Amino acid sequence: MNFIKSTDPNLITELRQKLFQKLTAPIDAMWELLYIASAQSFLIEDAGKTIGYCCIDEQDSLLQLFLLDEYLAKMAQVIASLIDSKLINSASLSSNEPVSFNACLRRSASTQTNTFCYQHSNKLVEVNPDFSIDLVSVKDIPVVKTFLKEQIEMDDTFGYTENLVSRKEIYLVRESEIIIATSECRMSDSQPEIADLGIIVNRDHHGNGIATQVMKMQVNRVLKSNRKPICSTTVDNIPSQKVIEKSGFYCSNIIFDMKF
Repeated sequence: MNFIKSTDPNLITELRQKLFQKLTAPIDAMWELLYIASAQSFLIEDAGKTIGYCCIDEQDSLLQLFLLDEYLAKMAQVIASLIDSKLINSASLSSNEPVSFNACLRRSASTQTNTFCYQHSNKLVEVNPDFSIDLVSVKDIPVVKTFLKEQIEMDDTFGYTENLVSRKEIYLVRESEIIIATSECRMSDSQPEIADLGIIVNRDHHGNGIATQVMKMQVNRVLKSNRKPICSTTVDNIPSQKVIEKSGFYCSNIIFDMKF
């Protein structure tokens, strides 16, 4: 069995689309666009045939693994080969990929919960009619970047905010020129029926119900655009979990870190 660094992004994209058709729940946008996108992709070959692909990050952690249907029985063998060849020493996988997830779980020496991923009941929710959120404009980009750095220590030097503004996928709540919250509403390119929501609230305004109001407004925005909202949060972010569940979401899958 061979693992070959991919030089053909089109082939990986074709295989990934087949993976998406098998998922039991949508893939989280942050996981897809930040972690998996920056990982190294490998084609998996056996007896001269391409049977699937995998993605491995710089810490030798397996982030995604897919085999074509006719080769699923080789999943345990693939994982054993990845470990034995020292290509991986761990995995961070979602339970929405049950075959690869379960095969890695069987080999794991320890597991730790990383991220809760949510889907929505897909019903409009009641919102405060006096509450409003606005699209971030080009002129707002510098203050939004400052807000992100102050609130979550994100130093956006790579065009993240500019991209969201150009796609009209980032909003803000402002009061007397102070940003109270920002919210992303990312319309997925790879999952055209999905939109991924995210919210950051100014620390000085935590506990005022702002996150819940913003989340509910974004849920309705997505549903009215004929998409389905999803979101995620880390296992230790209890306030975020409460906001998400108040807004009509339920946990559909979990990302676990596994050590081999």
